Amino acid sequence: MRVPMRVLVPLDGSHLAEGAVPIAARLAEACGATITLLHVLERGAPSSVHGEPHLAREAEAEAYLARLAKEIATRGGAIDYHVHEVPVGDVARSIAAHADEQESDVVVVSTHGGGDLRRGLFGSIAQRVLQICRRPVLLVRTERAPEVHPPFEPATIMVALDATPTSEMALPLASMLARTLGAQLRLVMVVPTLETVGGERQPQAALLPGTTRALLDAREQQAAAYLEGLSEVLASAGVQSVGEVRRGAPVAELATDAAEHGDGLVVAATHGRAGLQAVWSTSVAARLLKRTNAPILLVPIVEPAPDLRVPQDSEEPPGTG
Repeated sequence: MRVPMRVLVPLDGSHLAEGAVPIAARLAEACGATITLLHVLERGAPSSVHGEPHLAREAEAEAYLARLAKEIATRGGAIDYHVHEVPVGDVARSIAAHADEQESDVVVVSTHGGGDLRRGLFGSIAQRVLQICRRPVLLVRTERAPEVHPPFEPATIMVALDATPTSEMALPLASMLARTLGAQLRLVMVVPTLETVGGERQPQAALLPGTTRALLDAREQQAAAYLEGLSEVLASAGVQSVGEVRRGAPVAELATDAAEHGDGLVVAATHGRAGLQAVWSTSVAARLLKRTNAPILLVPIVEPAPDLRVPQDSEEPPGTG
């Protein structure tokens, strides 16, 4: 992780979207981060967003971001802002392009879907950013525009793991945040029960329930040893952590665990589009947001991807033709 960090905050001009700003400001304070406020002009944009006037002109977007930047700067954060003045048809792709171009360490995105959080998150700009962005994305649930946003002071940070090297790719960023925010890492792994075995193992579980139950019990012991080993490694790096193995359906158990412990942040690695359709299918992130209110930081397992350069005046945004 570079020092200082760079945090990108996309905004649409609504108070709901501004729910991401306090967390970005806290990261600036704790991690020496520089915040970039971003507004992307949308081609054919609606006249209002979340019941408020939509920022459709460059001048009003500049004035809006300048005002927010001044407010954050009075609290000591390093901040700049940028308006992508050429209207685009794919706002999420432009956000991902800016994140790459600026080498952002984290993109903080507010999710605001009203009562239907799944529809608000998945099928929205937030989901599109998750699918294509090659930078960590921090999702902040905001259902209304409060007068005062609660402080971002997580006492515990949950890291969802599955004993694979790819899932451990979330640990460096989670560890850095734990150190700088003074939080404890909770390393959580879910092992299915006989009743919650899914996928290719279902036929085996039905035919050989005793054998399957014994294998799952053995996996629970292995998971406990795995988490204990990780905690020792983290302790040697000065990061306080504790491991916990839960039994049941992974989605439900992660949501329940985060709610029970009141985690202030949940961190997990994801394959982006593939991950959302696999590990994070049926809206794990949305369920956690709905049940715990904890922000969720998804760390991408980066693979070769198409060029996401910011479209120029004469270019049609990639993928919108």
